Amino acid sequence: MRPLPASITVRDVTLRDGLQDEQPIDLADKLAVFEALIDAGVRDLELTSFVRPDRVPAMADAGQFAAATHEAAGDAGVVRWGLVLNQRGAQRALDAGIDHLQFVVSISDEHSRRNAGAGVAERLDDLAAVVADADRSQAIVEVTLATAFGCPYQGPVDVGDVTATARTAIDQGVRGIGLADTVGTGVPTEVAALVEQVIDVGAPAGVPVGVHLHDTRGLGVANALAAVDAGATRVDASLGGLGGCPFAPGASGNVSVEDVVHAFEAMDCRTGIDVARLIDAATIATGAVGRALDGHVALAGPRFAPSTVPT
Repeated sequence: MRPLPASITVRDVTLRDGLQDEQPIDLADKLAVFEALIDAGVRDLELTSFVRPDRVPAMADAGQFAAATHEAAGDAGVVRWGLVLNQRGAQRALDAGIDHLQFVVSISDEHSRRNAGAGVAERLDDLAAVVADADRSQAIVEVTLATAFGCPYQGPVDVGDVTATARTAIDQGVRGIGLADTVGTGVPTEVAALVEQVIDVGAPAGVPVGVHLHDTRGLGVANALAAVDAGATRVDASLGGLGGCPFAPGASGNVSVEDVVHAFEAMDCRTGIDVARLIDAATIATGAVGRALDGHVALAGPRFAPSTVPT
């Protein structure tokens, strides 16, 4: 394994991906989690999604949540991302003061139709329109390529489809590419290889590549390390591994942000995030959703913590 970079961006996705498949929680509880994440040092996060509330009830308060976090985010220098699926959602996000938009395109046509109601080609047309609208508002658009490592409906996906879709998105003007392991089928060698290939696609335009990993089969942290070793500059993760896709059977939670930050910090790759305060944030999230979460570090504590070192 090559030396890791001096630092990476860890994007917390608790408030969007982490909560989207849960029963709706009160805005006050979301704000408590948001504040705890800021206290821990998180400066890049998915805030919410601007989608149909009848399909994702947990995100029905997107506009309110954006308004309620605007001042605190500005004071702390926090980048808030809003997930959108079409022009209508993008305009809602822009109207709510969110100027970092995350647009999702599935590699699998079947997943695309179930998740967004349209095939891949139509989704790419929608992406072009959203980028054009965002440019006029001086907003930034990233694209997340869902099912990049496998689909719950079709199984394996063609690597050529991933790189071709990434190239189209880059040509349309996106500012970043995220590779999503939507149902946790990726293994480190595959993750590293795909990251390298998509980096090659984005390099001429200077478009960075990140990864959005699910820990379905216990490989989330290993896949994160493989991705960064291969050149990814960002890793998505959520408190206690909260999350899942309501339109992808078998999509269990994300990789735990406490576990990801703990691993990278222990390997001298800085994230700017405090593990102990993340554990505090995970405790708040546990209370909000009303069930135990799955992060290893939150349960065991950081390695060599003073209270666990034998005397």
